[in-house]
Amino acid sequence: MYTKQAEKLITTLKQGIPENFYAGEGISRIQVDVFVSRIAKIYEKIRNAIDYKEEHLLRKNAILRIIQRRLTIKISSDVIAFGLIKELVRAGYLDNNFIPERKVDQAQKIIEKYLAIFNLSGARRTNGRGQKLFRWLLEICACEIEESLMPPLQQRALVEFVYQLLRPEIKLLDKDLSPKDKDLHVYLAIYRALVKSDASMINFLLFKYYYPGWVKVSEQTQIMEAAKKIRNLKKEIERHQKHPLNEKLFRIFKKQAFTFFVLRDIILANPKQAEDIFNNPQQLEYHIRTTCDKLYKKARTKLRRSIVRVTIYIFITKMFLALLLEFPYDYYIAKEITYLPLAINALFPPLLMVFIGTFIRVPSKKNTDKVVKLSNEIIYHNKIGDIKGLGNTVKHNSFFKLMFNILYFVLFSVSFGVLIYILLQLQFNVFSILVFLLFLSLISFFGIKLRYNIRDLIVFDKKENPLVFLINLFSLPFLNAGHWLSVKFQKINVFAFILDFIIEAPFKIFLEVIEDWISFLREKKEEIYNQE
Repeated sequence: MYTKQAEKLITTLKQGIPENFYAGEGISRIQVDVFVSRIAKIYEKIRNAIDYKEEHLLRKNAILRIIQRRLTIKISSDVIAFGLIKELVRAGYLDNNFIPERKVDQAQKIIEKYLAIFNLSGARRTNGRGQKLFRWLLEICACEIEESLMPPLQQRALVEFVYQLLRPEIKLLDKDLSPKDKDLHVYLAIYRALVKSDASMINFLLFKYYYPGWVKVSEQTQIMEAAKKIRNLKKEIERHQKHPLNEKLFRIFKKQAFTFFVLRDIILANPKQAEDIFNNPQQLEYHIRTTCDKLYKKARTKLRRSIVRVTIYIFITKMFLALLLEFPYDYYIAKEITYLPLAINALFPPLLMVFIGTFIRVPSKKNTDKVVKLSNEIIYHNKIGDIKGLGNTVKHNSFFKLMFNILYFVLFSVSFGVLIYILLQLQFNVFSILVFLLFLSLISFFGIKLRYNIRDLIVFDKKENPLVFLINLFSLPFLNAGHWLSVKFQKINVFAFILDFIIEAPFKIFLEVIEDWISFLREKKEEIYNQE
């Protein structure tokens, strides 16, 4: 027999199947024209290729983008929600004729709540701190709207189940943390590992932690109280985010996450037979192996899709730099066009991305065997084996920090120095070298992200051979540079800015007009039929 905790997980997950959210509601739902929706979906694919983001974050990021655009072009704040939800449906982020119209009022109240907090806080968007606070609030607002439209009941059930399973097994020895803070950090790490959340989602989770009834708040006095404390609350949330224990716990829980994803998928794929499957170890093992194979294939497909998206993103960005900066620099400043560096800079980035992708492998049968073993411990014994690597937060004194930084600087200098020397021998000029290093760093970072997405499926400790260790060691400076550049590029992505504020606004208005025109024609057609 499976444990009571497993029984609760099965029951809660079955209740949280998305199709059940609004089932049986005989009410009006948000509906868009199918033809207009196809055009909007094509646009979104182009937009997402230019500004690469993880797939599970696309809807939340789209909500944020739409709200920002509508506020920027001064659309009245009391009509934002209706246009927002219709845009999400048109773009395919929400199913057509699925979201009830009552959700418009809920989304509108959420938007007004966060705008009120900012206005009552005394901050101004005319200065840097005010702009950061406004952006921070809008990001949390987008998270709350997404949660309102598509309640994450399955995520909550899984996170709660894993937390109840793992928390008693984890002994944190850090004396600087209170028991309450220890519980919070464990929960945050489990949430990050299972939900694959970004910083804004963690911010929203912590916001609700400090204001437990926040999603139901509507009274002006409560909003005003939150506005008075918003700056201090932001600092407190950021303090939790930056705590070194978070990353340590996250790395450990990440290795366990895939097993729970497999169990979740078995329940969701077989809601009526779930109890019988979990009561029979042989049946459970069969479904675990079948589900693992499906997830491996899905990961392989997602990997190929991600490689294409990253390659398009790199290629477009590279062509833009080549046409706007690199070629003019060679022609007008260097007074010499060297075609070998231009060819290498044009072809190397996309080819390297494809090369990295071909060497990423999905897990083997050994991984599935480990998942079966861990699943039996979880379902029938309410255990998960040894949780290693926990204890005090690692703290280095100033001397060791200085030594580590010096060693890293030497490694950084050697890695970049050797590569620059090779490029100089190939007749690269200063600007061509900078372009090459820029895209090598970006591709290294994107490549390691794709690799880690596959490694998330691996539940056992994989031994690393010395050659791979050396390659990873000397590529570390490029990875860090790529991470820094990707963060900066997100802030100054010219293509995304052009699409969001120059092309997208009139294009989306055009789609709305077309949809209204089609609706008008249909009404006229219905009138003719009724007259007959």
